[in-house]
Amino acid sequence: MGQYLDDLWSDLEQTWDLAMKVNDLPETERGDPNQSWSDHFKSNELVDVDRTEAEKNAGNTVTKVFCKNIYGIQYNNETKYWVPFRHGEVDVVKFSED
Repeated sequence: MGQYLDDLWSDLEQTWDLAMKVNDLPETERGDPNQSWSDHFKSNELVDVDRTEAEKNAGNTVTKVFCKNIYGIQYNNETKYWVPFRHGEVDVVKFSED
């Protein structure tokens, strides 16, 4: 694999690890998105705090946590788990440059 793909993979793994820190908690703790935000995600250096707070939903609840990389973590209300999502662009040209 090229360096660009390695970096994308590393970013995704870091984001997934962040999600798992909360997903490993009992449902009573991870089931409140705002509590997860304030107690676990907000202080993490990987998290883009300003963008996350600007993107709160209509109920002023954090349901998406944006990371400083191209990934983030979204709360799934049905499963009560946080799952990664991609919010940034992938540069397909860089795949062939490595």
